[in-house]
Amino acid sequence: MAEDGYAYDRVPPGYHFYPSEEELLLYYLRPKVNGEEVPGENHVVFDFNLYSDQPRKIWDHFQTTRQNDLKMSNDLYFFTELQTKTTNGSRVSRTAGGGTWKGEDGGKKIYAPGTDHVIGIKKRFRYENKGSAEHGRWLMHEFELGQSLIHNRQAKKYVLCLLRKKEEPEKKRKEPEEEDRRQVLCL
Repeated sequence: MAEDGYAYDRVPPGYHFYPSEEELLLYYLRPKVNGEEVPGENHVVFDFNLYSDQPRKIWDHFQTTRQNDLKMSNDLYFFTELQTKTTNGSRVSRTAGGGTWKGEDGGKKIYAPGTDHVIGIKKRFRYENKGSAEHGRWLMHEFELGQSLIHNRQAKKYVLCLLRKKEEPEKKRKEPEEEDRRQVLCL
């Protein structure tokens, strides 16, 4: 790893990292949480505090590491340790680089293939930083491991995050009056 804390090992040409949600939880996050060896750690899934800076700066540092793979995908993957807002609190701090990661859903349960056993939860977030060019240009999916798969209850609370760059920010809905005016002009 380089002095600035970023990994610069390259993924081999032709390699594309495109895991399923179940694979992310079972083969990457579960070993990380339980203190076991993680395949591809700091090559395809990076150990990094995703809440430490603006998504653009993090993306710029890590895109060179996965440049072959990113030609096919707009995703980077990170292990991130969750930090609470207060010492004894349960609310997670999601501020990042002058903005915040705003939750878009309450989470979706992920089941072990072919069973009704919950192995984790996936939550969706979008980056908000009003007045910034980065507002609405980033998505994050946060994967949390199910409690039944955690062997060390005293372990740090890690999640696996997928960071996705959107080419265009979300556009506001057009005002109904403007749409009505266009329809009249077309008649």
